[in-house]
Amino acid sequence: MKKYKAEDVLIAREERVEFQQKLIEEYNLPLISLRVNYPGAEKDNSLTRNIAEVMKKEIINKFVEQIVYESHEITAEGPVVTMIIENIAEEIKIKTIDVEENHILGRCVDIDVYDNLGNGISRKQLGYNGRKCFLCGDNAQNCVRSRKHKLEEVISFINEKYNEYVKKIIL
Repeated sequence: MKKYKAEDVLIAREERVEFQQKLIEEYNLPLISLRVNYPGAEKDNSLTRNIAEVMKKEIINKFVEQIVYESHEITAEGPVVTMIIENIAEEIKIKTIDVEENHILGRCVDIDVYDNLGNGISRKQLGYNGRKCFLCGDNAQNCVRSRKHKLEEVISFINEKYNEYVKKIIL
């Protein structure tokens, strides 16, 4: 697995946004972008790849008949799953919120939904609360912006969730 720097992550983010916009323009349909919530610059590792693969299958199961395009890439942002879905963006977002809130690994990923014009569909638009930090319960964006938690704490939580998932599927 390739080693990346913080600037590589920013460049990859810009490239992803550009790619997403091209897909939305080409298909004129809503888009899902799934990424693992992994801190730091080294977002590509076996843990993030495994989580992305599990969650990609979960999303495919939710939208199996509606997927018109799907890609899975490894970038400096880590694994990135992109899908074009033939459905109403708000309905897609409701289903992805369900995955984020109810799947054992749902807290470990961000599943963004964009409408056919490229506008992000937020939880708040649909009457949902913002995501909570999985360590302290505060607003997740506040913790990220203020760097409230050590990288090791966040990585440890993600590892624990993945190990819990693996034990669950083995039993």
